Amino acid sequence: MRVAIYYVPDRQDTLWTAGTRWLGRDPESGEILERPPVPGLAQATRKASRYGFHATLKAPMPIRKPLAEVINAVKASLSTVAPFSLPPLRLALEDGFVALRLGTPCPRLVDLADRCVQDLDDFRVPYPAAAEEQIRASSDLTPQSLANLERWGYPYVFSEWVFHMTLSDRQPDDHIFRMACDFFAESAARPRRINAVGIFVEPEPQQDFILITRIPLAGGGSTYV
Repeated sequence: MRVAIYYVPDRQDTLWTAGTRWLGRDPESGEILERPPVPGLAQATRKASRYGFHATLKAPMPIRKPLAEVINAVKASLSTVAPFSLPPLRLALEDGFVALRLGTPCPRLVDLADRCVQDLDDFRVPYPAAAEEQIRASSDLTPQSLANLERWGYPYVFSEWVFHMTLSDRQPDDHIFRMACDFFAESAARPRRINAVGIFVEPEPQQDFILITRIPLAGGGSTYV
């Protein structure tokens, strides 16, 4: 089993509806959804769909302790984190990947991601040395990213972390990006608050990730404005 801590929009948020439809799967209910009529979309989102609609806070990790202990640790870590507003999102095409990104910086979101990485790392089973070397050999990583991989099991943390909600696998052209700009134009620009995070699990290797619970920040409440 692997466990990940992700930001996910509230179920009542139109962004959740749009994102899960785009990827063809609701990771919380398990429902297979009808995608928008975009030619080639299913093929273009095969890997992204398996991970579910999300933004990574703590990357998927094998765990060394029971799942219930991980959930309790997330609750404890977030018990002093107050809800906050998320800036409007924008569509981006970078290195062939389509994703939703922040329109303006959000320091409190960076702090939340940093907290999830640091507070929950004791639960992570380190990669075997051979697997880590394979990641190093197959990736064009900066020295800082390589140091992060060695220490935290994932290269894109702390100063290297960037908020993104992946909407495609790597694409040879901008067709999917143009269709995504139209499909997400209204929902991405809406105001929303981050009042909770989602815990996702991959029960077995290569199985779809599922959203097993949402953990509220201090104060709880709806995450949709």
